[in-house]
Amino acid sequence: MRRSVRLTNPALALSLAVCLCVCGLVMAGCGSAEPTETGLQTTAPITTPEAPSAADEEGTALEVIGPAGAKSYTLEQIKAMPAVEGYGGMKSSTGRITPPTLVKGVAVEELFAEVGGFPEDAAVGIQAKDGYEMTVSYTQIADGDFLTYDMVTGDENNVEGPLRLLIAYEMDGQPLDPKGWGALRLCVVGPQKDHVTDGHWWVKWVTKLQIKPIEPEWSLLLSGSLTENMDRPTFETGATMGCHGAEWTDANGDTWLGIPLYLLCGRVDDDNVHSGPAYNRDLANAGYKVELIGIDGTTATVDSRTMYYNKELIVAFKLNEAALPEEYLPLRLVGEGITDDQAIGKIGEIKLLLPQD
Repeated sequence: MRRSVRLTNPALALSLAVCLCVCGLVMAGCGSAEPTETGLQTTAPITTPEAPSAADEEGTALEVIGPAGAKSYTLEQIKAMPAVEGYGGMKSSTGRITPPTLVKGVAVEELFAEVGGFPEDAAVGIQAKDGYEMTVSYTQIADGDFLTYDMVTGDENNVEGPLRLLIAYEMDGQPLDPKGWGALRLCVVGPQKDHVTDGHWWVKWVTKLQIKPIEPEWSLLLSGSLTENMDRPTFETGATMGCHGAEWTDANGDTWLGIPLYLLCGRVDDDNVHSGPAYNRDLANAGYKVELIGIDGTTATVDSRTMYYNKELIVAFKLNEAALPEEYLPLRLVGEGITDDQAIGKIGEIKLLLPQD
């Protein structure tokens, strides 16, 4: 476990307050997370939000919505708040390391001070200009509860924290590039230059922080030629529209958001987890079964030819932009080409029943 150590500015080592979406299926890489590495085949170009104008930077840079109301900050107002400095870097889903560098910004909890603070029974939605959102829990902010990795080997390590979650505006003594990362970016930092964290936490183009209900943590086990345990933040990131996210509207007009089943299978169907078309089309055309297993023991089976490049057969985690109803949590299979019996919820595992050599 991490031992508490002060950050580079001891006067600012405040007590922290707050916790928290394919193995990296994705992630330092889609939407507003770090743009390259995705663990899945890219099916469409990833668009970059247009750069903010000078008027944007002179006006509202960040909106914060808390239990006691909302407040808008200009970039200059944020820079005038108590600053925290620390070192942080990123590890992408494919293992690429961006070495730690000195980061300066404002602690997330500090930004909620004027809107009622941050309650322990809530989470924070970190929203970007292009619509991307990542949810952070109370314990992640309060305890710095993030996985860390060695900056050379990429292996998990323990650091002498505390880790802090910042809305950063400066790196290596220079303002963030508005045309690249945006004027503000989410960063995870510590007192020493001895670690990196998962790239999906480094959300760029941040424009809004909003209190929201706590979402339960879960993971999705993928198994085939390879095995991968995907956590909720990794899945969330991959399900971003413009990354690998897909929507499907049912006969009742309800809209489901998730990731196409074939892309999840492409992550583990052979040894190619990322390069080019990671989805093995030859295997899918030859035919195999995909078994979906619920945490309640329910199962459903789908033929690989049913899911073949079927962008309207998705493993959903949102319904009408909200978390799934409890009867379906954490994930549900929905879309075209399946029967009602196959549209199971509570999915915790997807198993590819591949032919044996």
